[in-house]
Amino acid sequence: MATARETTGVHWSELPCAIEDGDLWFAATSADADRAKELCRTCPLQHSCLQGAIARQEPHGVWGGEVFYEGIVVARKRTRGRPRNGELHQRDLERQARANLRKNTSEAVA
Repeated sequence: MATARETTGVHWSELPCAIEDGDLWFAATSADADRAKELCRTCPLQHSCLQGAIARQEPHGVWGGEVFYEGIVVARKRTRGRPRNGELHQRDLERQARANLRKNTSEAVA
């Protein structure tokens, strides 16, 4: 496997992810994730970094200029708060199933 210097002429210690605070690539805010994506765009290893993250199925973080959430590339980092619509629908289904189970259990006991 070729080193960063052999591939690009740049030593790994000169890459944006080595220079900046490592927490930036696992940021809690969308603004910080956007900053990490900007820095990735200047990196000569952006493409190979992204391909590697996809191959490794990275669960979270900014890799190769893209945000990974639960192992998939997403357009933007979502901040804590309201869940996605699909998650809301799944929670509603689970809540309804539990309510039906309680109702059926109590009717069977009575």
